[in-house]
Amino acid sequence: MSQVPVNCLGHMGNVVSLAYSKVCTSGYYLASACDDGQSMLHHGDTGDWVGNFATEGDAMLSVDINRDATLLATGGVDCSARIWNAIDGNHLMNVILQSPVRSVALSKDSTLLAVGCADRQFDHTCDKILYVYNLASELVYPRVLSGLTRGVRDLVFCRDDRMVLSSSHDRTVRLWDLISDRKTHSMVLPHHAKSLELCGDGRTLTIAYGRSIVFLDVDRFEVLKKFKLPARLMSASLHPERKTFVCAGSNRVIYKCDYATGEILESFVAHDSKVRCIRYSPDGEVFATCANNGGLRLWQQNVGKTYALWGTRSDDVEDYDNISVRTI
Repeated sequence: MSQVPVNCLGHMGNVVSLAYSKVCTSGYYLASACDDGQSMLHHGDTGDWVGNFATEGDAMLSVDINRDATLLATGGVDCSARIWNAIDGNHLMNVILQSPVRSVALSKDSTLLAVGCADRQFDHTCDKILYVYNLASELVYPRVLSGLTRGVRDLVFCRDDRMVLSSSHDRTVRLWDLISDRKTHSMVLPHHAKSLELCGDGRTLTIAYGRSIVFLDVDRFEVLKKFKLPARLMSASLHPERKTFVCAGSNRVIYKCDYATGEILESFVAHDSKVRCIRYSPDGEVFATCANNGGLRLWQQNVGKTYALWGTRSDDVEDYDNISVRTI
């Protein structure tokens, strides 16, 4: 059987970043950031629209959502990092930095916000410092983590929020201790990492760079597995039970692979334009992709299984806007 995606409509520009909440009492939620100046919230299983979080038109570059889907963080080209109430849509606080904000990350307990700035954007200077803000202090007096030689790509909290992982255009992945505010471990890659993601087990980090994907144990800072893919990768995500991983290629193809062996189990063209990010849902039943030209789609982990909108209607293809997906 072929994949039949669910389209999440609303974005008008390039959708560049995705983040899932954990499973809450009302389900789980998918946050997206777009260069149309909006972040959106959708139900993560059905794609139903929940709300918009809009700036004054400045492109957004990054988004994160906390575990219980009550707070949303965004970063953008206006050099700001913002915190939003994800329930009523109200803007709660923001901080202005010297460079466009490339990455934002909320801690597991929703008390900390990590912020990293882009490498080069327009006429801005390159801010090579990581900032960690305490939300209780309303984003003032951040902790400062210095040592990068270029701008930030991604940030991830780990080890029960005691540490932060960063990837940078200087081709490093670094582990920072929030007690000493110092780097404890680092690795240098042949190319800068296109994406970092911490698996639902809280321990396995997924790193995508070049044509390679690396899985790292963050507790030991040791490589667990490494695989090569047929195309240069834009993003990757590991199933919460470490059964499979999915990768978004620069050729617009999605590859679903076996975690144990790296074997490609499924591949298909997902969008008509460049794919920017891919993420597994917290229950592992869905993975979401986003792309240029407003593309945001949900795909099944197990094609043909009755789940959410899949298998609940008499004419699935017609109901999902007559989308055809080319399998390769």
